[in-house]
Amino acid sequence: MQLTINMLIAAISAAYWSISAVTAALILRHLHIHLKHVHFFAPRWYRFGILYGLIAVLFVIVLTIQAIISLFWVILAKWIVIGQRRVGPHHWDESSYCQRWGLHLALSRFIYKGYGNGGVLGPITGSAYIVWFYRALGAKMGKNCAIFAGGYAGLMTEPDLVEVSSLILFLSRPNTELFISLAPTYL
Repeated sequence: MQLTINMLIAAISAAYWSISAVTAALILRHLHIHLKHVHFFAPRWYRFGILYGLIAVLFVIVLTIQAIISLFWVILAKWIVIGQRRVGPHHWDESSYCQRWGLHLALSRFIYKGYGNGGVLGPITGSAYIVWFYRALGAKMGKNCAIFAGGYAGLMTEPDLVEVSSLILFLSRPNTELFISLAPTYL
């Protein structure tokens, strides 16, 4: 079941992030049909520059909207699938938390596939926006803190168990254990 969900999310994620090219082409087509008096497509020597500029602006607008939607998707999926995390051990064969956690990671794939290396979180690392994002996921973060200020978006899988009050660099390691023991982290 988990494999099927991961494959489905990968396919949907690939389709989702390719929407910007289709949207730009559709908007340019509508401009060509409905704004003929503007002459965007008139055969002039600078037509290529105008079209390239329009495509670039449309890509920026559509990709920004997609990034915001994907961030809201991850926040919504976290609160629906996992809810508020509880401190304590969660064994894979006794608790549904581990399966829900895996499902949430699969549903969160959207923010890691767009915008190249680092995903959607890459451009907002070290800013107030990533702090707002993790606060929406349940993290307790003080004023003037910078998360992942080095430019690389690390993996914070249990943000509602993290409390941060100053500049922090997070390092991650793979979980090779057969259980997850959740405990609050104060930095």
